[in-house]
This record gives sequence, structure tokens and C-alpha cells, in this order.
Amino acid sequence: MGQNFTNELEQHNDLQKRKAYSESTLANINLKAEAAFRDAPTPIAIFAAGSLGRLEIGRESDLDLFIVSDKEDSTRVNRLEEIRVFSKLIEINRELKLPEFSGDGRYLKIHNLTELINSTGDAHDDSENFFTTRLLLLLESKSIHNNKLREECIKKIVDNYFKDGNGKDFVPLFLLNDILRYWRTLCLNYERDRVRSENWWKKNLSLKFARKLTVFSTILLLLTDEVNSKESLISAIDYVPLKRLAMSFDKINDETMLAGFKDFLNNYEKFLAAKSHAELNNLEPSETIKNDFKIMVQSFGDMINIALMKTSDKSRLFKYLIA
Repeated sequence: MGQNFTNELEQHNDLQKRKAYSESTLANINLKAEAAFRDAPTPIAIFAAGSLGRLEIGRESDLDLFIVSDKEDSTRVNRLEEIRVFSKLIEINRELKLPEFSGDGRYLKIHNLTELINSTGDAHDDSENFFTTRLLLLLESKSIHNNKLREECIKKIVDNYFKDGNGKDFVPLFLLNDILRYWRTLCLNYERDRVRSENWWKKNLSLKFARKLTVFSTILLLLTDEVNSKESLISAIDYVPLKRLAMSFDKINDETMLAGFKDFLNNYEKFLAAKSHAELNNLEPSETIKNDFKIMVQSFGDMINIALMKTSDKSRLFKYLIA
């Protein structure tokens, strides 16, 4: 397997600068969080998803934080302890002069790991936000506090997805189905919100660029058999979605896709730069801007479709994308 696509990503100056800035910001938040939660009565893991989880933040990026406890039983952290944790996170967020937490902080919640695992497929999986927390932990998470516990949580969740995987012919359908369900949930949520959102076109771009990247970079790793065991999945989780996409394209090993991949990297940086400078916050963007980004996301979608089709003859999993 060649490394042409991975090399192309690693040589993209603007994206690598953005990654370095994100890593520096993450390290700063880690220091503050470790000091704030060193004496927490209940061990918790805090991780960032969103743009920081993908290591692609800009000046307008906020923190998307998720918190998991791993108490021996399935009981949740008591409410007063939750409030203490949230108040410390709010203080850290303000010290760093980052945008306030979205939804007035209503998404801040401490989930118990046992619940995250046992809720898989349950009727309450979506309504309690277990599903989103579990999938983001696997697809785009970076540790804010207690990475050891975060890694333990990831291992237990992965064990659950691979619980029937004892033989070499095991196919991780359980995992594939949940990732696809997550993508469909994102699409449904977008359709639900578009009629009441003031900036739905920005949300549409994020769906078709960043969120599609997160989901389908991982699906392609599964289809190319680059991830075929618990160990390989756990290793891939620490790679950002851009790296996973490059790895899967390396495995497909079709040089005719390289030019399109280069264009995608440039277009994706343009999207991130526009977010950084709040250019996408304009409620009525010019037709030129809208058309430019429309072409970019269509091109990215076409590239993903081509990559998926190139796995169709070799992948054991491809038929399960639609059946």
C-alpha cells in the first residue's frame, strides 16, 4: 500500500498549521482541566468533539464537550456534583475567551459508561443522548481530562461492538450499522431544524463537509478492511477524520483519485477558513459564495461516492451499506 494520499495531507501547509494550532489549544485546555478536576470525588473523562476533536479549530470555534463517568454501577453522578463540574468547565471556557457553550449549556451532562453501552439499540438510546456521546467518542474525540479513563471507555465500547468477533471471518456489522444510523440521524436532525434555523445554509455546509468527513472516513476504513479488529479500530480512533480518509484512499490505491483529493484538501481548508472568519454567519450570503461552496461540497460528495464504489468488488461489508 502506498502513502501518496497520506503524504499529500501531511504536506498541506494550511491544514497542518491548523492542526498544530488545535493541538496547542488542546494542550492548554488539558492543563487547566487537569488542575480543576484533580481532586474530583468521582473519576470522569472529559473529551472534545466537533472542530477541536477533529483538530481543525479556528478563531470562531467553540468547545463541544462530553463527559463520561465509569462508576462501578450504573448510577449517575449526583446533581450537585454535576453542577460543580459544569461550573469549572464554564470558568475554563471563559478564561480561554472561547464562545459560550451552545444551547446555554443545556447539552452539558455526565453520562455513565454502563448506560452508554447498555443503551445500544434501546428505545432511550437517542433521547438520552447516549447514542451521540458513544459515536462521537469513537469518531472524533480528543481528551480534555483523564485520557486513561477515556481510553478505557473506548475499549469497553469497542468490546461491545466486537462481542461476537471471535473468528477471522467476523464482519463488524453492529458497528457499521450504528455509524450509518448516526449519519442518518444527523441528516434527519438537519431537516428538522432547517425550517426554524436562522443559518441553515451554514449547518448544511457543516453536514456535507465536516460531518460527512467524520462518518465516511471511518466507513471507508471498514470497507477497505483497514479496520478489521478491535485493536485496529482502537488505533484508528486516535487519528483525525482527515487522516482516516487519506489512509483509506491509500488502501484503495488508485492514483486517478489523487488530483481530486488535492482539490478536496484545498476546498476543505477554504471551508474551515470561512468558519474561522465568521464568513458563514451571514444570514444572506451572496450567490457567488453560495455557489462556490455548493460546488465544493458536491465535489466532495462525488469523491466519497467514487471511493465507496471502488470498494464494492473487494469489500465484505459493501453490500450491507444498502441491505
